[in-house]
Amino acid sequence: MLIFIDRQHAGKPKRPSDRGAGQDLDGDGKVSWWEKEAIWTGKLAIELEILLLEMGYDVIPLSDGSYQTRHARVNNYAMGNPDCIYLALHLNAGGGDYGSFFYYHGSIKGKDLAGHMADSLHQYLGGLENARAIPCQADNWTKNAFHTIKGVVRPVAICCEPIFMDTHKQYLTDDGIKQIALGIAQRIKSWVLQ
Repeated sequence: MLIFIDRQHAGKPKRPSDRGAGQDLDGDGKVSWWEKEAIWTGKLAIELEILLLEMGYDVIPLSDGSYQTRHARVNNYAMGNPDCIYLALHLNAGGGDYGSFFYYHGSIKGKDLAGHMADSLHQYLGGLENARAIPCQADNWTKNAFHTIKGVVRPVAICCEPIFMDTHKQYLTDDGIKQIALGIAQRIKSWVLQ
């Protein structure tokens, strides 16, 4: 099994300062660089990579290029390897109270894997009982998530937004990120083994 972990909102050549959403975590009235989405998804990516490697999976991390060029690289790397997963890592913002795992609206495997991942938040993060798998497409409110995975052809592609940075900031700690990573990794393992 080959798993791609894409730390999105970082490494965009046309928007090098983009780090995604932010949240004032230390209460000083401003959002510093370390309080940005891509910094925390970077931590999540490292924890996920470690856990997945320990489980015996091959992992390719990504963090540079436009989403289009990343997707093209993933498709190229996945040639000849039918068992692949692509995770586009994000954190949400805007006051929601749920975790979300977006998948292509027509993907049966995507729906199943996203459902497994949503279940992981119920199990590993007690405050996220309403995490959900959400189909995404280009012509409704899910279009932003759709664009994070739309170019991926071979792997099962999931846009992961496990928490809202503002509502769930209690999870933006080293231990909280490790719990999120553990939940996702365990559910990937159970999905692969089913």
